[in-house]
Amino acid sequence: MQFQIVDTEAIYRRLLATMDAAEREADFRDTLVAPFAGMIQVFGGGDGLAMFQQWGMSPGMFVGDGREQIIRYLDDLASAGAWKRAAASLETGWAAFTPYAERIGLDAITFALCLVQTDPVPGGYGYAGFGAIPGWIMTVYTDPDAFNLERVEAATIHELHHNVRFTLFPFNMMQTTVGEYMIAEGLAESFAAELYGEDLIGPWVTRFDDSRLEESRAIFRDSLNVTGFNTIRSYIFGDDVAGHMGMEKVGVPPYAGYALGYKVTQAYLKRTGKTVAEATLLSAQEIITESQFFS
Repeated sequence: MQFQIVDTEAIYRRLLATMDAAEREADFRDTLVAPFAGMIQVFGGGDGLAMFQQWGMSPGMFVGDGREQIIRYLDDLASAGAWKRAAASLETGWAAFTPYAERIGLDAITFALCLVQTDPVPGGYGYAGFGAIPGWIMTVYTDPDAFNLERVEAATIHELHHNVRFTLFPFNMMQTTVGEYMIAEGLAESFAAELYGEDLIGPWVTRFDDSRLEESRAIFRDSLNVTGFNTIRSYIFGDDVAGHMGMEKVGVPPYAGYALGYKVTQAYLKRTGKTVAEATLLSAQEIITESQFFS
């Protein structure tokens, strides 16, 4: 595996020091947007800078009222050694898949640890990531703090797992089911737990409201084969995020799909004795059935 690590720390510091707006934009395009040109094409192409702006990243982050905040966040990430830790975790994560590399067929990944400026997502805890399109990964921070910086490795290899999983079982916006999406998240969180410990996985799993477990289990049991991109996201992210994003609420608590996916995957792993890497090669239906979680 070849990891192309975009040195966003150096890029950000250079952009902060650049006074000319045209020069700043050109640098942003060349050093941040260009490495993700292939991913932008998957999203439909067009102006890559405009796409990045939709994701909360733009040359304007480095001037004006937000400049001092970017400097502070950048220094927080640097003090935590976030860039080196994230890069190292990619190597650690890929090592678990080395025995299956020929079956996976993924040879190169471009990675960037990014700062983004977006409206807070309910229950987002100031960090997230994107790895659903094989070949590209972003770990993103909207508000670095002691809690989420401790989880930079777990967040990064969660997205690495998505790259692997969606190479083997491509994500289709129209055809992927609730069950398949749920298992993708459960496997990714289980991968992070296996390598870095359950205490460092996403709080959307560890802080799930277990008093609503049986209610949520029943809703998911009846909806595992539901399709439709916005619909399945409502199940995975829960009612609070669905409402925030203008999607239909389906009656489940925050990040229910992550939490139930983790519980299903953990039940499967305990019943079979397999590693997460081994389970990653299997269909969602096989994992769900063997877990007996919904039985």
